[in-house]
Amino acid sequence: MIKRTVISMVVITTLTSVITGCDSGSNIAAHKAIAAAAQVETQTINARTLVKQVTGYGVINSHNIVTLKSLQTNKITAILFTEGQTVVKGQRLVQLDPRVATAKVAHDQALLAAAKSTWQRQTQLSAKGVISRSSYDDSESSYKQALAQLAQDKTLLTELTIKAPFDGVISQTDFHVGDVVTVGNSIATLYSPHQLTVEYQLPAQQRPEYKLGQQVLVQSELDPATKVTATVDYIAPNTVTGLVTLKAQLPPDAPFSPGQNIKVVQKTQLLPHQVTIPTSALMTNIQGAQAFIVVDNKARLRDVKVGEYYDGYVQIVSGLTAGEQLVVNGQNYLRTDQKVEIVDPKQSQPLSSSQPHSKAGKA
Repeated sequence: MIKRTVISMVVITTLTSVITGCDSGSNIAAHKAIAAAAQVETQTINARTLVKQVTGYGVINSHNIVTLKSLQTNKITAILFTEGQTVVKGQRLVQLDPRVATAKVAHDQALLAAAKSTWQRQTQLSAKGVISRSSYDDSESSYKQALAQLAQDKTLLTELTIKAPFDGVISQTDFHVGDVVTVGNSIATLYSPHQLTVEYQLPAQQRPEYKLGQQVLVQSELDPATKVTATVDYIAPNTVTGLVTLKAQLPPDAPFSPGQNIKVVQKTQLLPHQVTIPTSALMTNIQGAQAFIVVDNKARLRDVKVGEYYDGYVQIVSGLTAGEQLVVNGQNYLRTDQKVEIVDPKQSQPLSSSQPHSKAGKA
């Protein structure tokens, strides 16, 4: 009986030791997991000079621009230009069928010659008193009417040849040889390429910041790579529906044409000593905008107030200061006061590949 009791106590003691040993191992592993430092990448927060800018949209205009229109209903017999061609004043651009008008002028010239001959003969007879004064007046009137008719038909003949009214660049035309145009049809547009302006609108709230002489980046909406810098030369004194109308002069070689829709970015103010951080380092959630910094090898979560967004970075109005160590990779997996290990991005593996995706969004 005593032996059984001793054996039972030994078994219980052994089991207790095994269980205790297992719990101790688990606690040590858990402690090590908690104490493990999270790997992050950081960079020093710097201050820089920012350019405050406002974005708007507008259209290209020319100081000298005209729409070439047909003054008569007639058939096109020749188109003497190509799109984008530089033309000179008086150059023939479009020819309408002149045959009928030419025939009318020839007929008018014959009638004029006859009327003139009759009038000259009547003048001599009237001087001799052979004919009455009314007969002379009739011949003179016929002669003057013939002159007027010839002048009118010559003008109509001239209208069939559309010429450039000034030096410039001609646009494309939607018409072809053989098409019939009617009175008022717009055939093409002629403009001076060295006098282009952009007219656009910006929010009226920032009107005090708009100044003559400011630089404007003018960019094609269809091709963002097509862009030039223009200079503000007009600011409307009044605002309409919360917008201010401005105009800027484009350089002579600007690759734009009148009527083209463009995007403008106007630089309004220089802001020195502004704290900025990479946009990827900013976290946003229901609490607002936040960012992690490292202090004494621990993560510190900061609430920040953001300003303007730029290409790849964002202005921080408050919450961070220059010189602090900003977490730029691994921040989505941190908690405040967590120990961290700063790693060199050139030597470490991508942090996101070994850790779960955070619910916190990025700006």
